[in-house]
Amino acid sequence: MKQLKAILIALLFIALLGGAYAWFFVWNKPQQNIKQASAISINATDLFNAYSLNEAEANKTYIDKVVAVTGEVSNVGTNSEGKTVVLLKSDDLMFGVNCTLEEAAPIKNGETITLKGLCTGFLTDVVLIRCYKIDDAKVQL
Repeated sequence: MKQLKAILIALLFIALLGGAYAWFFVWNKPQQNIKQASAISINATDLFNAYSLNEAEANKTYIDKVVAVTGEVSNVGTNSEGKTVVLLKSDDLMFGVNCTLEEAAPIKNGETITLKGLCTGFLTDVVLIRCYKIDDAKVQL
């Protein structure tokens, strides 16, 4: 009976440590300031092609990194949360770089813009989240 009690106390202690770790280092992890972070600069076509040709290699380079992507807007819409979603063109006629903006910005189809955001990978489009429209003069490709 004493062994069972000791094992239960040890398991409870381990569970509490795991919960504390998750709370402080995973759940409440401070988010990176996308606006101030340095970024990998690339055009939308090159970013899309990198993922289309070799997704595993592209993930090593871009996933969870801040990327400043420049391209021509092919579509502007909103998602279910009411955030602006911009699709930048690539060589592929149907797919490109899908960017979800944090702040509303005046963006029109056909214009060339630079968006800075966090790359989360590739579905049928390359996906960037937490994006901001930035001044093209600040980005050098």
